[in-house]
Amino acid sequence: MANRGRVACGLPALILMSCLCTIVAAEGAVEMENPIWLSESDLGLEVVASGGETTQKVLIAGADGYARLLDGANPNVQIELAPTTDETLRAIDWHPRGKTALLVGDNGAMLRYVAEDHSVNTVSGSVQLNQIDIAAVAWNAAGSHAYVGGENGWMWAYHEGEDGQGNFQPLVDEPASRITGISCQDEKQYCAVTTESDGIAIIDSNANHTVYWIGGQSEGRVWRGVSCAEPVFNRCVAIGDGSAIGLIGLSINNPDQSTIFTKIIPGISGEFTHINSRGPSQALVTMAPFQVMAWDMSAGEAYEWIKNEEVVASSSALAGERLVGSWGTTDNPNVGFIVTSYGAVIGFHPPPETNVWTDSLISYLLGIVVLIVVPGSVMGLIFMNSETLQKKYYARRNAKREAAEEARIEKEKAEKRAARKAKKS
Repeated sequence: MANRGRVACGLPALILMSCLCTIVAAEGAVEMENPIWLSESDLGLEVVASGGETTQKVLIAGADGYARLLDGANPNVQIELAPTTDETLRAIDWHPRGKTALLVGDNGAMLRYVAEDHSVNTVSGSVQLNQIDIAAVAWNAAGSHAYVGGENGWMWAYHEGEDGQGNFQPLVDEPASRITGISCQDEKQYCAVTTESDGIAIIDSNANHTVYWIGGQSEGRVWRGVSCAEPVFNRCVAIGDGSAIGLIGLSINNPDQSTIFTKIIPGISGEFTHINSRGPSQALVTMAPFQVMAWDMSAGEAYEWIKNEEVVASSSALAGERLVGSWGTTDNPNVGFIVTSYGAVIGFHPPPETNVWTDSLISYLLGIVVLIVVPGSVMGLIFMNSETLQKKYYARRNAKREAAEEARIEKEKAEKRAARKAKKS
């Protein structure tokens, strides 16, 4: 009897656990498509940037000066470019009007892409970068100046003079830690800068490109990139090591009073590598190993976009690839592409549509069934293993039957008495 009791108590527990497991299981927000391979060999890609004037175009670039233009909605449509450098290109930013883009990289490489003829040429005057490895570039909202930054914390404000010669204004006096990312707001004249060990800074285009350091350097945090693609609120978001998200609040009237709050995302097993805009107020953060996290800049919330477990299950070879960037299409930011260093362009899209109301109703009904079935199973199993409860149950059942029988007999007697009385009358 003791053994039966343990089995009876274990079965309801298993029923409850099976119900809980189906509830807590999670999947990525999108499904991946078959890759488009840009080459049969490793391209060593480093950067992805979406832009364009009338239609969405995407520039990708990397080792040995490689660069290619892709159609944002259909990456099968491509134009291979011919940059005038063999240096590794590490950062790209489109001009706000979308007709040109700047590409920067190692040994002071700085190029301009022109959409009209797809030419890529060295920026005049970029010799002033003194062969410093450049890792970040961003145009301000007006498109009047671009900011470039790289090793040892060197930063410049660049603009093209009337004679076509590039002018570079140094923004720092002393070397510091490497600049890892620069991003500018679309409407306000402010840009955010991330560094390897000096925290985060704000550049004010309205005040002769003054740089304000606002914090984020505690605990030796390495910041790896930043995005200011928030059109409503004055916010930027930075990504750092240890699953850190830096929430940057820009003070428009007093930029030196801008703030940085660090938030650690729980349950993240990988390291953030790149951050790209998916759509208004939405960003995609690529990670190593192969996975993608989405970040809602307005709500300040993260959610899994592509899970590493799902990638491993579908292709262990692909799971070993290094992600270098992503983009969401302009027509539907839930549809887009991610790019690997080797040269794979992988589409993503939402899972097949489901009827949310029906699914919710089914889940609700199943919940009711569980609430009914599980307690009933528990009570039944307890009853089966208790002789005392069984005796009480049968005694009560027999008493009810005897009472019902007595009531039936009394009713028949009453009917017979009524019939005899009716005959005498």
